[in-house]
Amino acid sequence: MAPGLLWGDSGDAQIRVLTGALTDARELARAHAPYYAVAIGLHRLTGADAAWVANLVAALAGAVTVANFAWLLTHFVRRLVPLVAGTAMLLLSHTLWQLSTGAEVVTFSTMCLSFELAAVVSYLTARKPVWLVLAVLANGIGWSTHNMALLTWPAYVVLIVMEWRRRPSARVLIWAGMAWLVGALPLIVLAVQEYWRLGSAGETLRSLLIGRYGQKVFNTNVSLGLLARVVIYGVMNFPTPLILVAPWGWWRLRTRTPGSAWWFLTVSMGVFMLFTVRYRVPDQYTFFVHAYLFLVLFAAVGIDGVLDRWPSRRLWVFVLGFSALGPPVYAVAPAIARGIPATHAVLPGREIPYREPYTWFLCPWRTGYGGAEQYAREVFQALPADAALIMDETMRSPLTYLQKRDGIRPDVCVPEPRYSSTEGCSGTVDAAGAAQLIEDSRLFCASTVPTSLPKWLRSGAYRFESTGLVYRVTRHSAFPP
Repeated sequence: MAPGLLWGDSGDAQIRVLTGALTDARELARAHAPYYAVAIGLHRLTGADAAWVANLVAALAGAVTVANFAWLLTHFVRRLVPLVAGTAMLLLSHTLWQLSTGAEVVTFSTMCLSFELAAVVSYLTARKPVWLVLAVLANGIGWSTHNMALLTWPAYVVLIVMEWRRRPSARVLIWAGMAWLVGALPLIVLAVQEYWRLGSAGETLRSLLIGRYGQKVFNTNVSLGLLARVVIYGVMNFPTPLILVAPWGWWRLRTRTPGSAWWFLTVSMGVFMLFTVRYRVPDQYTFFVHAYLFLVLFAAVGIDGVLDRWPSRRLWVFVLGFSALGPPVYAVAPAIARGIPATHAVLPGREIPYREPYTWFLCPWRTGYGGAEQYAREVFQALPADAALIMDETMRSPLTYLQKRDGIRPDVCVPEPRYSSTEGCSGTVDAAGAAQLIEDSRLFCASTVPTSLPKWLRSGAYRFESTGLVYRVTRHSAFPP
């Protein structure tokens, strides 16, 4: 687990925990209220550093995800070896491991999903209504945490059709409905507040279900390159031949569980995979972690079938050894990836100080990492009085966190790139307001990568002079003010 400050979305999460923000000012789709309620509560109760607490909650949620998954496996495998192997494959999978080392809400989402799956299977196996109530409670909490929880709803439709003749009593259904409302209540309350603020049901629903990634959510363009990325992500998470028995395990599962449970799991995985394959966002690989729960489940059942046919102790050793191949593969992966031509690379090519991209993305561990805080402190030390620093969302978080927590360099304006307003700055940093800052040599930017700069700063009228970790913005002589 990372001990302190991080970049990007993780850094934003740490700031929200520090400031006690239960919702996101941009949109409801980014509220993730249960995760922040737990993290903020723990931060205020213990007085521990907010960044560390935000990381800790994500790590604990990842650990509970693995524990729930092990419980789910006990419904389908009869031997200890496939149970241990399947659990180890998920525990050491790249994406879940990486997300569990920093402030990420996705592990809270997988925690809810893994419990929901285990509870549904428990209900279909034992027919105890309490498991159905707990399953829909987990789905409600999961939806309050992340919209990915909605992707199991098609599977519930299939389940209702298949179980219609054995449907629970009206009383149980009422309890289940109440449980779901309790779980979803944080998001429902925020949605009502958003409606009062916007005065539009349509805009509220857009904020709740789509947000600013509407084009990505409804993307239907799936190219061969995109499919190749899916395969690469899968190999990165499971660099072991054991994953190859997943299709057999999926088919074998039909004989090991009630038919409705098999259909529930199959439809759920299909919907999760279909959504994520065409959800083309920069961190697309992180959203596959939900589908990986099903993939590893099927692989573990397949391993159980292999051991059924060949019950050899040597094979046990082989299975257990190959279930733990992840860490050594991740350790050597950066060196291998650096030798791949840039035209074939699937990792972001952009370099950030104290964050070498291959190591950062391919090695999931963050133990002892302090690069983000080191960068922020060195930048503050280098900037002149009353400077303005233009940064994108990825790099801004550590500086904002230190300003809010420690009061470091309050004279430095770091405009919030997510909003049009620059509240908290001594002026608006745009083309009109930048003239005086440039004349006084007080305008800087953290990167010259075009996508990290506002449009007006990409016009060619400005030059960027390297001054260490940042760049001083000056006006090009061919473009007078």
